[in-house]
Order: sequence, then structure tokens, then C-alpha cells
Amino acid sequence: MSDPGSTDSRFGDQVAASWWTRGKAAIIDLLIFFGVAVVPGAIFIAGFVVAWDEGRPGVPEGFSFDAAAVLLIVIGGILGLGWLIWGGWLFGYRQGVTGLTPGKRRLGIHLVDGDSGLVPGGAKGVGRWLVPGIVGGIQGIGNALQLIDILWPLWDSKNQRLIDKVFKTRVLVGSPAGVDTGPPLPESPIIS
Repeated sequence: MSDPGSTDSRFGDQVAASWWTRGKAAIIDLLIFFGVAVVPGAIFIAGFVVAWDEGRPGVPEGFSFDAAAVLLIVIGGILGLGWLIWGGWLFGYRQGVTGLTPGKRRLGIHLVDGDSGLVPGGAKGVGRWLVPGIVGGIQGIGNALQLIDILWPLWDSKNQRLIDKVFKTRVLVGSPAGVDTGPPLPESPIIS
């Protein structure tokens, strides 16, 4: 068993990102992902709030869907679908073609193909984003597998999650080779 911080000749002098660094990047990504979901979720729920009829005299309590309520629900649903597509693009496809998510970029880590050391490509990025969500949606065993996947780098010699092993990817410290990561980020007063 090799040292988790050891380097592999395919990756130059880059080392595997630690579990805690990956965890902090994932927290940043989750805050962004679910923060954006507030808008479509609030509009969708507002449609049901508008439709709720509290039971005036002679009218039973329940939902009364008028045009305004239906419009809010439809707009919220369309925005929710847009949110999922945006999430797949930013945290899946874009991560595959650049090796970065906002959290990974902030913490100075990136995703690479385990065989070549280059960015893995859009299909692998989308797969890495989509498969854990689908598996986690299976109540019971799916939730247990998702937890094991998240904790796996704690005892893995290459600091890989199970999903990394399935898609043959690695998360390394440093900037991805040959990818424009944009302008440098300003120093954060919170994250050191």
C-alpha cells in the first residue's frame, strides 16, 4: 500500500487531494447548487400557497387552482428543470472538460483522468455527477452506498472515492494542465 500523498509519474509532482480538501470543495459546490434552487423552489411552492383555499363559509377547505396558481407552478417547474440542466452542465460536463468546479477551483484542486492525467472529458464529468445522485435516490441501500462513497478516500491509498474508481478519475492538488482556469480568485477572508 502506497502513501496517499505519494506522486505518480503520470501526474508529475502533483499529489492526491486530501479527503478534507475535497470535502470543503464539495460543500462550496453544494451551497451554490442548492442556493440557486431556492428561486425555482420558492416560485413552485408559492403556486400551491396561492391555490390553498382556507375554507370560506360554504366552501370546503382544500386546493383551488386558478390561473395564477397554475402559472406559478408551471414557471417554478420549468425553472426547476433549468436548474437541473444548469447543475449538470456546471458540476458535470464543465468539470469534465476543465477539471474544475467552483469549489475545486477555490481550493486549488482538480479532476483528471486516472490513465492519462489529462482532464477526463464531458461524458465522464456528467457520469461522475449523475450516478451518485441516482444511486443515492434508492432509499436504504443507495443511501448507504452514497455514504460509503463519500467516506472511501479516508482509507484508500489513492484518496479516491468509489465513483472515481468506476470512472477511473483522480482529484489532485494544483491546476489542471493545459486548461485556462481564468483569472485568479481574490483571497477569501473566510477560507485560509
